[in-house]
Amino acid sequence: MTRSRNPVIPKRAKKVLSIQSHVVHGYVGNKAATFPLQTLNWDVDVLNSVNFSNHTGYGSWKGHSCTGIEIEQLFEGLEGINMHYDAILTGYTHGASALKSVGSKCIAMKKNQPNIVWLLDPVMGDEGQLYVSKEVIPVYREILSHRLVDIITPNQFELELLLNIKITDLNSLRSAVKLLHLEFAVKYLVVSSLTLTAEALGLDSSHNGKMYSCISSMDSDKLLFFEIDRYDSYFTGVGDLFSALLLDRLYKSGDVVDSTNQVLSIMSRVLYVTREICVKDLGKEVNAKIGDFKTMKECELRIVECADLYAQQDCDYAPFEL
Repeated sequence: MTRSRNPVIPKRAKKVLSIQSHVVHGYVGNKAATFPLQTLNWDVDVLNSVNFSNHTGYGSWKGHSCTGIEIEQLFEGLEGINMHYDAILTGYTHGASALKSVGSKCIAMKKNQPNIVWLLDPVMGDEGQLYVSKEVIPVYREILSHRLVDIITPNQFELELLLNIKITDLNSLRSAVKLLHLEFAVKYLVVSSLTLTAEALGLDSSHNGKMYSCISSMDSDKLLFFEIDRYDSYFTGVGDLFSALLLDRLYKSGDVVDSTNQVLSIMSRVLYVTREICVKDLGKEVNAKIGDFKTMKECELRIVECADLYAQQDCDYAPFEL
């Protein structure tokens, strides 16, 4: 028998602690983040803030949310075996008690290991609809007040909730961004989706029907924007995948403009693959609606099928300053 060659020893994986929701079926929270991060050479330790049969957009689900005590017990177990991480990713946590526990433990980790990169995605709602307990809003503010979060990825509605500011135009957006950097010393702010119209941003009618992502750095007065296509269908897990990929890119490069551009480019392709597979399977395009489990099931992100996309470094968008 011929002796097989020893494999080339790969680069050691970085370790990330991902604290988000878990669903048995579908791709949101840790289900949307873990596999893509693993393909990018991250060793992912998963702490599930909820354990549901499926995400709540289906209209019905079974399962339970972790209490603050349960989360603290899990952290104590990790501390007992002396776990250390290169990065922390925190996402959906439903209740105030659980979020307080997540916050206090992550703050302690960051103080003990200042080089940890912490990306906080304050998952609270979208387009005016809150889908967590309203008591989590002041808890997020308290966590941020420790000035230890490196990257934050709210959508427009979540940014408004955090700052208690209504964003209606470019000037109010500037005020909100400036306040966030001053109050919380967050190094990078990436507003994953703005619902402001082109007119509110001072753009002409050729930009109507588009969405925007906005980025800001604490050490710069510039506000940069990316114009992205708006989809009629409702896709869940998009923000969770976005934040996971952004953490990877920013950790490795430190360039928030290129990192966001790459991630937006990948997200566009993931959504394209998801829609095209749905059309191929059903012979027609399906637009998912909240509460309709049939359309929701068909429009789950194709996380596994898109495995080859996550390492791509294409920048398909042209950032512009306003």
